[in-house]
Amino acid sequence: MMIYNVRQGQTLAEICEEIHLENPGYLMDFHNQNCPASERFQDNKIRGKRVFIPNPKQITELNQKIRDRNDSYYDFPDSGYFPFSYDLWAGTYNISQTTYFNGEMVSVHRKKISLDLERVNDSSYHFLLSEFDFRKNDKLSESTMSALATRCIEIIYPVRIRVNSQGQILNIELTKSPEQIYADLEAVKQYFTDDYTSDYIERVRKTIEYPKEISLKFESTLTNTFLFGSFYGAKLETWTHSQTYQDFYPWIFDANAVRFDLQNRLCPKERKDDEFIKILQKGRCSDYRSQEDLYLKNTLYNAAIPLDENSIDGEHVAEYIFKRENLALQRIEASFRNFIHEDIGEKVFLLEKTEDHNQFKQ
Repeated sequence: MMIYNVRQGQTLAEICEEIHLENPGYLMDFHNQNCPASERFQDNKIRGKRVFIPNPKQITELNQKIRDRNDSYYDFPDSGYFPFSYDLWAGTYNISQTTYFNGEMVSVHRKKISLDLERVNDSSYHFLLSEFDFRKNDKLSESTMSALATRCIEIIYPVRIRVNSQGQILNIELTKSPEQIYADLEAVKQYFTDDYTSDYIERVRKTIEYPKEISLKFESTLTNTFLFGSFYGAKLETWTHSQTYQDFYPWIFDANAVRFDLQNRLCPKERKDDEFIKILQKGRCSDYRSQEDLYLKNTLYNAAIPLDENSIDGEHVAEYIFKRENLALQRIEASFRNFIHEDIGEKVFLLEKTEDHNQFKQ
């Protein structure tokens, strides 16, 4: 038995997470059995400055008892890796991206995506992705430029995304022939007759000519980065935490993706019958480039260059929510805070599944 000195505002659940005990109710029982009668308590709120806690050997024994009784507040994967059911990603999702500057909302962009599982083979998943119902500040955009961009997107989609068994994108390709897309793009010029239309359509056409460029362009979006990526392959190693890993997130519009050092943490259940698993991802920028550099398309990341005082400064936080019964993705809420001299820019990304699609049967 040991004595733990409580920090102000701490709960039994927080202490359990720190000492690696899997159920706060067992800590309360242990404390009440070993403390003076005047220091006993009956809920998760601590009254007093100390808690009697089990020693490491006793914690191991208690955790075994907790698991034998199916009382654990954690669902630890056997190998450290969660066996996510990527075939259950198929569905319709609402997505929003909100921009703030110094705490004031600047804009909110919304859209819907449809993700359909086409087939599964060789431990890879083939999805068809479409996007639609684009809105800005909760209104359908009436500008010619937005209408043109939306029409071109409708012509190009759906695209095919191939994902491996670790959730990482292997390739993104068009499902329509370039000739069909070119013909449909030419037809758009009948409805948009301004000078800008021809230039815009020509840029889209040139992108379609290069399959690798298509894959990179569609892969480096926030939606695809959150739906698929290295997050899903991070192994839990120390209690609830993963190892630190690196990934790139395209938080800044029309710029290169930003590199982060990231770590995942498995959150405890909010209650014993909690039907969701929550995993928290946190990270700090580990990118030597300045924000100005990120807008230059040829400034690819070089791991050999160290950070300096001009490097981009920011933090990333994301909460992923999955169904406990089958590890199907339900919701992601993420934010990026960018510290620019005296100012703070913030972007919030929200993805919510609204409909399950009929699942592919092998």
